[in-house]
Amino acid sequence: MANIRQNLGFSYFSAPEYLIRNRVETWFPILNSLGSSQLILEASFDRAIPEDVFQTAYENSQEIIIHFKGELPLARKFNEVAILLDTYARWGVKYIILGDKPNSKSGWTSTGWRNDNLVDHFLDRFIPLADYIEKLGLIPVFPPLQPGGDYWDTAFMEMAVRGLQRRQMSALLEKFCIASYAHTFSRSLTWGAGGPESWPGARPYGTPEGQQDQLGFNHFEWMQAVVERTCGERPSVLILDAGNPATDQINRDQALETIQRVVKACLGEELEQEMPTLDGSLLACTFDLDTLAEVLEGNLTVSALQAIFKSGEEKNQESAGKTVGNEKPITHYLLLPAHETGVSDVVLNKVRPIIKQYSPTVGFSLEEAKLAKRVSVFPDPLLFPDEKLNALRAAGCSVEILPQSGIEIATFLSGMPTRN
Repeated sequence: MANIRQNLGFSYFSAPEYLIRNRVETWFPILNSLGSSQLILEASFDRAIPEDVFQTAYENSQEIIIHFKGELPLARKFNEVAILLDTYARWGVKYIILGDKPNSKSGWTSTGWRNDNLVDHFLDRFIPLADYIEKLGLIPVFPPLQPGGDYWDTAFMEMAVRGLQRRQMSALLEKFCIASYAHTFSRSLTWGAGGPESWPGARPYGTPEGQQDQLGFNHFEWMQAVVERTCGERPSVLILDAGNPATDQINRDQALETIQRVVKACLGEELEQEMPTLDGSLLACTFDLDTLAEVLEGNLTVSALQAIFKSGEEKNQESAGKTVGNEKPITHYLLLPAHETGVSDVVLNKVRPIIKQYSPTVGFSLEEAKLAKRVSVFPDPLLFPDEKLNALRAAGCSVEILPQSGIEIATFLSGMPTRN
């Protein structure tokens, strides 16, 4: 079966500092230029994502999908969470993913995980939020399960759907939407294709010889099959973290080739082999920027991303005026050291005149600094050794090393080029 062209999207960086204005104004146009139309933002139940993040996303043609990754709150905190949900609905959000890997110990605190009936305990938390989201006119998304998992994923999904039926949540089931991690586990993109109907011999925690299971890119097909077999409806799916090898030792070249194949499949291109089957039930196929940074060994530059997603650039040819230039979307980057104890107040005080006078993009990431034409570095031989500074120069950055003392920096400032 030929692939249907899919919407492409990204899970944005998980580190909170990437939500500050100058970072989103740098990265969102880049993602738009790569063909992205969906952007997944990790959210907390404690505070809202700043409104200007949404405004910048919409200016760059990105539909925001909220992903609450923390343990879902108990009913007594419902009113607090409802205020957040009201806010996101007002800001134009349509899809909200409720939770992450509830079939895995990592998805819970120890108290929640030890519950005797884990699935019902999860539904006690999921249903009030999902029902409220549905009443707001939005679409609640059942969280992605850990493929396999400490509680076997297919069993968890079946028990959850039966629990929704038992609790007469027909409105949720009629437009049931699920998320699925498309990790490859370093297997081919066709591993497990066709779901349990094609591999009836698959068993939990042990795949017989000659059989294949859901531990691969096609995990979403197995989840769809479980839901359809249980309630008669095949759910729509949001694919997350597509192509992540999900192994301790990453073969960079192999992982990049696999991700590129997924991108081509999403664009409807014909491949001779290892072609995943993507159909109209998919909302979008999304890629995780944290995963891409790891696969690219920290070299997450515009050119590296274009090499993977270059076909997606056709999407935005008509809005070329909004897209990022070829290599250096940041004019000036101030690279500061950040240790485990945090950023030194002493260092911040020393560089404050530079920030006030030149308004550079301030950050702590060598990979992000590679996106800049000019990089001013506060020296730190442990975090920024010569080989890493040379890597910035090799990436085409103009690198200047700041003096250590505040007085010398003030003197240095007088000799710096004026701001454009």
